[in-house]
Amino acid sequence: MGVVYDSRHGESRSFGGRASGLGLPTHAIEGDITDLWQTELRALWKQAPVTIAGLTERAALFLLEQLGWDHGLRVVYQAEHGLNSGNGAEHRVIRAARPGLKRELEAAGAMWPHLLAGRILTGPREVASNDCTPSGAAMASYLREPKKLHSWIIAPRSVA
Repeated sequence: MGVVYDSRHGESRSFGGRASGLGLPTHAIEGDITDLWQTELRALWKQAPVTIAGLTERAALFLLEQLGWDHGLRVVYQAEHGLNSGNGAEHRVIRAARPGLKRELEAAGAMWPHLLAGRILTGPREVASNDCTPSGAAMASYLREPKKLHSWIIAPRSVA
């Protein structure tokens, strides 16, 4: 599994650092996934649909989901994390197998990115069974909602 993080956000850098500490290959982006797609993912997914996970803004999730769709990949886990001025975030788990994940993230306070990486990148995968519907990640531009970070896993459809 590869891990994508947005280096413009401290929370995302923390997530990427934890993933790297777990021995997973990480890929930093600055919002735009074009370089990652052209230099690595396109060739990789042509060979075989490989699972990736990340903590990025919604646009990166949307584009990766669309590109993955043609290679038999789907979003199997998704949560949004609205950053607040305090030490934590407001979490909304959209698609996950672990029912208590939202509570765990809220209890972690400022350490939520570290906890999140441990929960979704190790052990049993956060997969919502048989839920391969599109994530709806494109809706933000229409709603003019503030930027939030999204954690996600895109995996082969056979995993779900």
